[in-house]
Amino acid sequence: MKAKSASALNDFRKKYDRYYSIGDLTPTLCELFGIPEPAACGAVAVAPIVDQAARTMGEGKMEKVVLFCCDAMGEHQREHFPEVFERIEKVAPFRIPSVAVMPSVTPVCYGTIFSGAAPCVHGIQKYEKPVLEVETLFDVLAASGKNVAIVSVNTCSIDMIFRKRNIDYYSFRTDEQSFDCTLELIQKNSYDLIVSYMTEYDSLQHKTGCFSPECTRQAYLAADRFEILAEKMDEYYKAYNRALVFVPDHGGHLIRENKGTHGFDIPEDMLVSHYYRLEEKVER
Repeated sequence: MKAKSASALNDFRKKYDRYYSIGDLTPTLCELFGIPEPAACGAVAVAPIVDQAARTMGEGKMEKVVLFCCDAMGEHQREHFPEVFERIEKVAPFRIPSVAVMPSVTPVCYGTIFSGAAPCVHGIQKYEKPVLEVETLFDVLAASGKNVAIVSVNTCSIDMIFRKRNIDYYSFRTDEQSFDCTLELIQKNSYDLIVSYMTEYDSLQHKTGCFSPECTRQAYLAADRFEILAEKMDEYYKAYNRALVFVPDHGGHLIRENKGTHGFDIPEDMLVSHYYRLEEKVER
C-alpha cells in the first residue's frame, strides 16, 4: 500500500511541478513527534520543516501541535487575498507549496492529508463521508500515548471520516463555536494535537462566489484566528516544543459571478500551500 500511495502522490507532484504533496503533512508530524508513520503512508516528510525542527529543538521532540484546517484556502485564494496570506506567513514563515489530490474535494483531500495515503489507497475517491479504514495520523498518535482532539462543525467531512478512533471529538453548529472550543482546549492543556477546522469560507464560496464580500470577510477572519492561535499557544504552551500549521485541503474557482466550486484537475483547485510555525520551549 505504501508503494501504491507513493506512486500515485508522485504523479500529482510531477503533473503540477510541485516537490511536495498535501499528504506530506502526516509523515512530517510523525517525524517531529518521533512516532511511526501510518501503515499506508506513501508521502514524504517535508525536509525543510524536519531540518528546522532539528535546529530549533535539538534532540527534543515535538510536544504540542495545533492544525488550523481552513477549507478551500488555496493558491488561487492567495493571489486574490495577498494581505490575508501575508499575515498567515508572518505567523508561520515556513511556506510549503504543495499539490492536492483528485478529486479535489474535502473528504478526499483531508483523507490524504491525515493518512499520507493516496485516494486510491485510503478509499475515498468522490465526495462522500465514510469512516476511513486505513491507519491515520490520529491512530499512530493515540497508539503512542498522545492525546488528540478534532474540533469541527457537525457532520462536516473532518467530523465524520475520522470517527472510531481513540481520540476526542468536539462538534458544533458553527465555526465560531468550534474556534472558541479550540481556545478553551489550548488553555486546559490536555491535548498533544488539536485539529481546528474552519468551514465557512468554503461553504460561502459555493453560494456567493470565491471572492464575494462574504468570502472576503471569512478569509480575513481566517487570518485573525490564526494569529490568535499563535498567541494562545505562546501563552499556554510556552513550556513545550510546539508547532502551529495552516492546513488547507484544496482551492476553488469561479464558475459564474456568484458561484464557486472545486473538484477539478486544474491549478486553481489543486495548488495549495501549508504554513508551519515552529517554536522551541522556554525552560522553566
